[in-house]
Amino acid sequence: MRKLCRVCTISLLAGVLVVTPVSAEPSVNDLESSKAAAENEVSALQSELSATLDKIASLEAELKEKTEAVVKTNEELEEAAYQERQQYSDMKLRIRYMYEEGDGSAVETLLSAKSFSDLVNKAEYVQNVHSYDKQKLEEYIKTKEKVETLKNSLDTDVENMQAKQTALQKEKESLSGTISSKQSQIAQLDASIQDALAAAVEEQQTADGGGQDDADAGGNGNTDKGSSNNSGSNDDKNYAPPSGGSGAAVASYACQFVGNKYVYGGSSLTNGTDCSGFTMAVYAAFGVSLPHNDSAQEAYGRAVSYAEAQPGDLIFYGGHVGIYIGGGSIVHASNSAPYPEGGIKISSATYKPIKCVRRIF
Repeated sequence: MRKLCRVCTISLLAGVLVVTPVSAEPSVNDLESSKAAAENEVSALQSELSATLDKIASLEAELKEKTEAVVKTNEELEEAAYQERQQYSDMKLRIRYMYEEGDGSAVETLLSAKSFSDLVNKAEYVQNVHSYDKQKLEEYIKTKEKVETLKNSLDTDVENMQAKQTALQKEKESLSGTISSKQSQIAQLDASIQDALAAAVEEQQTADGGGQDDADAGGNGNTDKGSSNNSGSNDDKNYAPPSGGSGAAVASYACQFVGNKYVYGGSSLTNGTDCSGFTMAVYAAFGVSLPHNDSAQEAYGRAVSYAEAQPGDLIFYGGHVGIYIGGGSIVHASNSAPYPEGGIKISSATYKPIKCVRRIF
């Protein structure tokens, strides 16, 4: 059992749980570092994606305004073209009438003058009619050209914005794909961490004699075995009593029971316990009374962030609780899921989403 506790001791003193390399396998610390780096990348990518989505939303709003302006300009262009056609048609009718009449109407108008001043006035009238037709036609043509220029400018703006929108959509898809890939990488690292942690515990249990200490954990440490591999020494079967009142002391004490079985509704550190029974029993050894319910235990101590977590802190998940031992790891009583099997064991603190962290000491 003393050898088994070395796993926790390493976590408490160095802040990381390092798996003894058998070949060239990465340590838990390496895996945790890779995972943290991947999570930082995901965070940066998500910020970039958020900025891209904001740009897309802003562009879509601007594009909507431009599209509405194009519709309005098209209506103005149609009106200007209609006025041009109407003025041109009216002008042609007058010209045709004057041609068919041999311009007689204009002559008759002039001959009907009763005085020289009247003649001058009538001559100016005929000239003004022609000038008005010409002026109005020129005005409508200019208006039409102005509207056409505006429409062409708006069409160009819309095309440029649509091209930019397409580019942003591609950027969004690329970022989403990269984030998805990184999240898969994080999930794989989580699985590797679980494997490495399980291998560490198994290696320690093998070193302790095939895990026989775990079978003896139900009593005083010497109930079922009258002798040990050390000529009758009971060191490997005895649990050290709690000492001190620090979180590190709590974590160290809790790690002694790694390998003992999981029992739903139980609260015995040696004969079987569930998750909240485990934390309750460990803290009871330090004079702290906790209820036998993980949700109820969330009301005890004070809240801290996971980034501030220290050995001895309680880490809560959805319907589960464990004790943080440092180095990104927890010791907890787990049922048959997720890996490798039920019992008191060491796992990555982030093996599932964290709900909250509470500090008792």
